Formats: sequence, structure tokens, C-alpha cells
Amino acid sequence: MTRKTSILLSLVCGLAGIGIGAGLATGATTGSEPTPGSTSADRASADSAVSRSRETSLVRAVRVASPSVVCITVKSKEVVRPRYADPMLEFFFGDPPARVRETQALGSGVIVDSRGHVLTNYHVVEPAIRSELPAEIRVVLPDGRNLSGKLLGGDKDNDVAVVRIEGDSLPVARVSKSVPEIGEWALAIGNPYGYLIDDPRPTVTAGVISAVDRSFTPSAGISLRHVLQTDAAINPGNSGGALVNALGEVVGINTFIFTGGGQGSIGLGFAIPVGRALRIVDEIVRYGRVRDFRTGLSTDPSVAAAMGLRRGEGVLVSEVERNSPGAKAGIQPGDVVVAIDGRKVSDLEELRSVLRLFRVGDRVPLLLRRGAREVAATMTLEESGEGK
Repeated sequence: MTRKTSILLSLVCGLAGIGIGAGLATGATTGSEPTPGSTSADRASADSAVSRSRETSLVRAVRVASPSVVCITVKSKEVVRPRYADPMLEFFFGDPPARVRETQALGSGVIVDSRGHVLTNYHVVEPAIRSELPAEIRVVLPDGRNLSGKLLGGDKDNDVAVVRIEGDSLPVARVSKSVPEIGEWALAIGNPYGYLIDDPRPTVTAGVISAVDRSFTPSAGISLRHVLQTDAAINPGNSGGALVNALGEVVGINTFIFTGGGQGSIGLGFAIPVGRALRIVDEIVRYGRVRDFRTGLSTDPSVAAAMGLRRGEGVLVSEVERNSPGAKAGIQPGDVVVAIDGRKVSDLEELRSVLRLFRVGDRVPLLLRRGAREVAATMTLEESGEGK
């Protein structure tokens, strides 16, 4: 009998165990420990040696990264319109009076520039997006400052949103410019269960990068693809917080975990690569939204089946719109898209998920199968007419 794996999307903020002391031997005798009859200078030297041994790269990484990780609280109001159980009462008295119900959601975020833009998950601030009445967003910094936040926008497909705060000398996160290595240290910094403790400082858990460019099968019911995997414990409230390397650089934005039977973290946590997230931040800050793009390519599964294209062999292009990005790239009806930017494309869902990694104006390399030969093409994405 198997137990069905459930998915826990973390939506609240607070306390997690600090796991950064791996490799430190406490209470053990060291070569620098003073011997009986040693002088005060000897003891001071020994104490200094012990202090240096505690100053691991992970401790330094936390000091670098944690000041920029914030707690986000969203208070939203929902209009509840009750109905009479008996239709006759509704006929004689009309609808019962509506009432307002206030809800609160908590999560984490990362300050990514000195202008006060805070990167977080879409699902952390989604209550404010869905709220019929104005919602209140508060951002608490590790130094204790409690600031008002303004929601600038979000991208639900990539689970990214941007909140802006105003303040002096805001701590800005360091961002990694490289792809993490599998097996390197990873620290999850955020505010799990923040409502349980009156302390604005984020908490830390440690692990490694377990995998990169991880995607899920359609049966998983998860739209996010091409994410980082870590075994650093991610708990409810870590959503939107930072996944950092041993240099204190942000490599990802913690997003969700797999959990067995609702028992919390089991070492399967996932984060959005920070480079992708920051490109979405730039779109929202510059344009107020994530601009939709067009390719001009159409596909028809029935045509693909008629041509004998089997599942997993790529995506057939059935039509190419004139003067579209696809047409300008030289793509023709009958071509089969087998890879985008080096990533294999086996079906339409995978093609869509890979294209979601790109933005308007990007040059997208494609590998096509045209008859018996392979053809390379580069398509420049254009903004769709509906979004202009």
C-alpha cells in the first residue's frame, strides 16, 4: 500500500532550526587548548583559535545574505455574501446582508535593489491580488523596521511577484551570476511560522543543491518547471525567501516542497533560479506587467497524428503566421520542434514550459527536424498585439 504524496505550498512565516554548524566539534580538546599553568596570553590565544574555527564559510554566508531577507504580511478583505438555506426566505426578504471577512497570509521576500524592490512568490501576495477591497502589505526587515509595501505586479505562471518598499540604507542581496553546482552548499533563509515568535530576524537551514533544471511530469499537477532542488529544509513561511550559496549569494527563491502526508519537510525543496526571477522583476518594474509574446506558430495534434509523429518525438508546426517571429526565423509548416535553447522538447506542454523561460525581445535558438535532416533556427520574440 502506498501513501499518496501531497504537495505543500508554504504560505506563512517564523521559526526553523539553524543547521549551519556541520563539522564543528564542541567540547573536544584541540591542540591550541591551554594546559594547566598556562598564562593569560595562552588562554586568550586558545580562545581566539576556537572563535576562528567557528567562523565557517556558512556562518559568513548567513551574515552576508540574511539582512536582505524580509518577512511579508498580507492582510486582505473578502466580501462574503451569504444565502438563505430556504429559497422562500430569500423570496420574501431578499439576500442577507454581505459581510467583510479579513484574512492574513505570511511569507518571505528578498530585497534585490536599493530602490526597494522586494522579490517574493506570487502565491505569497495572491490574497492581495484577489482581494475585492484594498489589501495591506507590511514588510518587516531583520533590523526591525516595519514598512508599508506596494504590490507592483506578479507572474502566476512563474510564481514571482514584486513588492516595493521605501526606506533608507536598505540592505540589498548579493546575486549569483552562475548556475549552482550539484552538491554545493545551499542555505534556505526565510521566516517560517513568524506568527509564533516576536523576532524579525530570519532563520536558516542548511543542505546542498540536489539538482538543477528539475521539471515534473504533467501528472504531478505542478506548472513550475526548470527549478532548483535542495535538501535544505523549507517550511511554511519560507516561500519567497532566499536560497543562497556558501558565498552568501542568492541562487534561488524558495517556492514549494514535496511532503509526505503533511509531515513537513522531507528534504525535497524547490526554488526558482534567481536569474529567471530577476528578469520577471525587471519586466514588472519597467512595464507594470509581464508582457505577453507571440511566436506565430500553431500546432494541431490531429495533423501530427496523421503524419505519424509519435508522442515524445517533438512538436509539429502545422501553421506559421505571415510576418511573425516564426516566419522571420525561417520556420515552415511541417517542421518538428525537437529542442529549444538546448532543452529537449517532447510534447506541447514541454514546449510551452520552456518558452515561459523567455521574455519579449529574446533570441530563442531552436532545433527543428525538417524531413530527414535537422535545421537550426533563431526566433526573436515579439510582444503580442493584445498586450500592447
